[in-house]
Amino acid sequence: PTPPNTMAALAKKPLSIGLVGAGVVGGGVYEILAKRRDDFLAVGADCIIKKICVRDVNKVRDFEIGAGTTIVGDVKEILDDPEIDCVLELMGGTGLAKDVVFGAISAGKHVVTANKALVAAYLPEIQSLLNEHPEVSFSYEAAVCGGIPIINTLQQDYLGDHVESVMGIMNGTTNFMLSKMEFEGAAYGDVLAEAQVLGYA
Repeated sequence: PTPPNTMAALAKKPLSIGLVGAGVVGGGVYEILAKRRDDFLAVGADCIIKKICVRDVNKVRDFEIGAGTTIVGDVKEILDDPEIDCVLELMGGTGLAKDVVFGAISAGKHVVTANKALVAAYLPEIQSLLNEHPEVSFSYEAAVCGGIPIINTLQQDYLGDHVESVMGIMNGTTNFMLSKMEFEGAAYGDVLAEAQVLGYA
């Protein structure tokens, strides 16, 4: 659930983000926000990634990190930073990721996650915590349907309808693999190996 006017309020100042996880997904998000900054500004979204939390701060990244971003090895440096408004949890799993999400909400920080395992395992508990922090937005669109914007569509565009079910193959990795097999005639094992090399599986 996203409180009304939350994003409108944030649009008045730059949104300071703490990114947790800098793998394929995290690195991709960082690059998009950096390379398309002007596009985001044009629609009123001034997003700045202030800190990135990673396991190994000395590891060479395969994306360029801007001067305004600091690499940290302790997630508390993000959760305890009063200047960070929003936490992007892109590390995956349900262990530390749960602590990050629950800690961020408890600290009054908005959360965006692509972690379907976490959402599936803990959504009721997350919703309960959000009830205690109504000022916080929890966005998990990226964890559903391979990032297809279906949640907001259902919440905003179908209020007058009663949707009983949505069916289909709603997984980015599966869609990638089946598309390769269908259109290129590739074998399952070969496509799976390619997906693993690309970091999709």
